[in-house]
Amino acid sequence: MISSLPGGHTTPELPSLEPGIQLLRLDSEASRAVHALTVDHVLLSAGDACWIDTGPHARSAPFVELAPSDRILDRIRLARGFTPFQHLGLIGSLPESLSDRTELVVVPDIDGRYRDDDLLTGEGQELLLSAIAALARIVREHEIPVLVTRVADDEFGRPIVQAASRELHCRTTPFGPRFRTDDGGEETLVYPVDGGRSLQTTLAFWKRVLAARTTLYDAPGLNREVTHRGSN
Repeated sequence: MISSLPGGHTTPELPSLEPGIQLLRLDSEASRAVHALTVDHVLLSAGDACWIDTGPHARSAPFVELAPSDRILDRIRLARGFTPFQHLGLIGSLPESLSDRTELVVVPDIDGRYRDDDLLTGEGQELLLSAIAALARIVREHEIPVLVTRVADDEFGRPIVQAASRELHCRTTPFGPRFRTDDGGEETLVYPVDGGRSLQTTLAFWKRVLAARTTLYDAPGLNREVTHRGSN
């Protein structure tokens, strides 16, 4: 679905993130969608985000590349947990890091570290349950979205599904990425593309999507500053 704007222009549609644990299911070609949704929510809410990572996703470059503002990193706090216990420790300490400006918590591959073969039998599951409980507590106390993805759709990760208040599915089609919700809502075409699927796997595609949504970020009544590249 593409919304019309004054002057005949269109703006791409992205799903809004609601308070609660939001499980984002991605196909392999749409992995950058989590970065795009994070930047979009930060800019729409004029708030900040906390991103707790297992290592590979928490790089500043994708955010700088995607955002229409060079200062986006001032509003997204990145932290990495390289062991199961570091990862759980970061999640457990989140309440100390959140402020009145925090509008989103993101935990990609939430189950990744807890699948470590070095853990005792059943220990990984216990650690994952503790992480989920800590995130659920943040939702109750702060009423903000917590966006998570998981490594695999299997029995180990089932508690993530059970804890999620909403599931978002993002799949790549020949016409562009589509989002749908688990409640059977209408599928949303993010942005039409001309040509093959390769463009959809790149940051360039999502950068174009966010650039086309700049009018929303600059809408009257929203207290935000967006400094566009190439402007004085």
